[in-house]
Formats: sequence, structure tokens, C-alpha cells
Amino acid sequence: MINYIYEADRNHVAAYLQDGTEIGETTYINRDGVWIANHTYVNPAHRGKNIAGNMLELLIETAREKKHKIKPFCPYIIRAMQGKEEYADILAD
Repeated sequence: MINYIYEADRNHVAAYLQDGTEIGETTYINRDGVWIANHTYVNPAHRGKNIAGNMLELLIETAREKKHKIKPFCPYIIRAMQGKEEYADILAD
């Protein structure tokens, strides 16, 4: 089982194995309430399991709860969010 955790003090969402090993992260820079999502990484041994997608969904959910916007900068996040109506409310101009 993989645990997904938003860690405000580290400006990221991380994916952890049960033993506490971090296997992925999505990071952002907070600029006046706009989260510039700048990096996504998943350990190669764990790719293909939608870990990046799950981390992004938690980042989006958390940003919505906190009334922040997201500006995609990471190539993965740009591809994942671009042109999708369900993200129109969260994307920064």
C-alpha cells in the first residue's frame, strides 16, 4: 500500500511505502497564493502505478481546500492538467 501525504512544511506531496520509504514527490513554490508546481518524481522501480497522478490529485485537492491556484511548470503537470475542464477552477492565469 502507498500512502500519499501533503507536507506543507516541505511544499510538496509525497508518496511513501508502508515502511516509510519515500518513493515519489510533487513539489511547488508558493508565490502569493499561487502554487507553482515545478517538479514531479517517481522512483523508477515504482513507475506505471499512477503514483504521479495520485500525488497531483492530492496537490489539487489541497490547493482547492486552501483556496490557492496552481500554475503548472513541471512538464508532467502541464500535460496532466492542460485543456481539462475539471481543472479550470484551480489553474492560475
